[in-house]
Amino acid sequence: MSVSIVLVRAFVEVVERAGVGRDRLLLGTKVDPNRLDVSDARLEFAEFARLETRAIDLTGDEALGLHIGEQASEAAFDLVAHLIAHAPTLRDGIELCLRFQRVFSDDSELTLVEKDDAATLRLSFPRTTLRCDRMHAEFVLAGLLRMIKAFAGPHAKVRAADFEHARPDHHLEYTRIFGGAERFRRAFTGIEIARKVLDQACLHHHAELYEVLRSQAERTLSNLTHGVGQAERLKQYFLARPSLAAIPGMAIVARDLGMSVRSLRRRLTEEGVSYKGVLEEAFGTVATRLLSDSRRSIQETAHTMGFSDPTAFHRAFKRWTGRTPKQYRAKGDA
Repeated sequence: MSVSIVLVRAFVEVVERAGVGRDRLLLGTKVDPNRLDVSDARLEFAEFARLETRAIDLTGDEALGLHIGEQASEAAFDLVAHLIAHAPTLRDGIELCLRFQRVFSDDSELTLVEKDDAATLRLSFPRTTLRCDRMHAEFVLAGLLRMIKAFAGPHAKVRAADFEHARPDHHLEYTRIFGGAERFRRAFTGIEIARKVLDQACLHHHAELYEVLRSQAERTLSNLTHGVGQAERLKQYFLARPSLAAIPGMAIVARDLGMSVRSLRRRLTEEGVSYKGVLEEAFGTVATRLLSDSRRSIQETAHTMGFSDPTAFHRAFKRWTGRTPKQYRAKGDA
C-alpha cells in the first residue's frame, strides 16, 4: 500500500505554510527530503500516516486534513489536477478522478453512485489509526468539495458530507467548510450532490490543452500499471539524487520506491539485472554527461564523482562503459 509523492508534496506545502519547515516535519520519520524531488516516488501508507500524525502534533492543528484539502495549490497535485481543471464538465472531472486515482494512491478508491436525483462520491481507504483515518477523510472530502465548487461556482452547496468517525472537537471547521451538511458516524465516507450538477460545464475548458494533458496522464498511468520496468525506475531514482556518492542503503532505497528489499530484488531478477548493475549504469550515465562538457577535465570529473584517485575513476569508468575516459572523448562522444 502506497501513496504518490505528489500527495506528500501537497501535504508538506500546507504544513510549511502553517510555519513548520519540511526538515523539522520529516525529522525522525525516516522520510528522506530528497524523495520529494523524485516525481514517481511512492511512500508506504503507514509512513504517510506517521507523517500525518507528526504534522498535527507540530502544527497543533487537529483540522489539518480539512485545511490541506482546502488550501493546497493545484500545482502541488501535478498534471492530473490541471487535467481535471480543464475537463468539459464536472462529470468528466469526476470520471478523471476515478480513472487516474491510482496515480495518487494504490489502495484508496473513489466510486460514483447515481440514484434518482442524487450523485454520491464514496471513499474507501486503508485504515491505520483513528486520528489518521479522520485526517485522510477530511483531506479527500474537502478536496472534492473544492473541485465541485470549481465547476458549480463558489457558492455551490452539497447535500451531505458523510464521515464514519465521531464528531470531533473541531466540528465548527466542518460547518464552515461544508455549510452544515456534515454528518458523523455514518456507514461510509462520501459527499452527495444534486445529480444535475454533474453536467455543469467548466468555464475554463480548453479542448486542445485538455487532450495534451490527458495523453500525458495516460502515459503516467500506463507506466504505473504496465510500463516502466523496475530497473528503469531504480535508475531514475539514482539519477535524481543530488550526489551518487551518497546513495543510501538498499533498504532505504526500496522503502523510497514503496516496496520491500525482497520485492525489489525479485523484480530486478525478473528483469535480468542486479541492484549493483543498475547503480553502475547510473554512475556511467552521470560520468558520461560530465565528460560531455569539454571544459571539464577528467580529473575534475573524477573528483565530482567522488573519486580521490583518478586511476580508480579510470578503472570504474571502463567497467561502467567499456571504454576509458580518454577513449570516450577521443571517439567524439563528448
